[in-house]
Amino acid sequence: MPRRTLPSLSIALVLVLSACGSSPPPAASAQVDARTQAPATSQNTELRDTIQKPLDKAKGVEGTVEQSFQSQNRQLDAAEGASPASAASPASP
Repeated sequence: MPRRTLPSLSIALVLVLSACGSSPPPAASAQVDARTQAPATSQNTELRDTIQKPLDKAKGVEGTVEQSFQSQNRQLDAAEGASPASAASPASP
């Protein structure tokens, strides 16, 4: 029995020790991140601007589409002879 536990304990010890790897101190890591982050920020700005431009354009067109929709509804209501107030209320049985 003791012969079986020795390899198991050895493997467990190796795994525990390998999990305790060395890492740079947090201050050094923060400085490295700050230096590498500066160029990435300008790239992120370009990408964000490229994505944001069509979204802004679509939001600008949204008002025009809404006005066109309302204009068409008024024209349909006028053609049907219904007022906007009566068209909005449900029909009675």
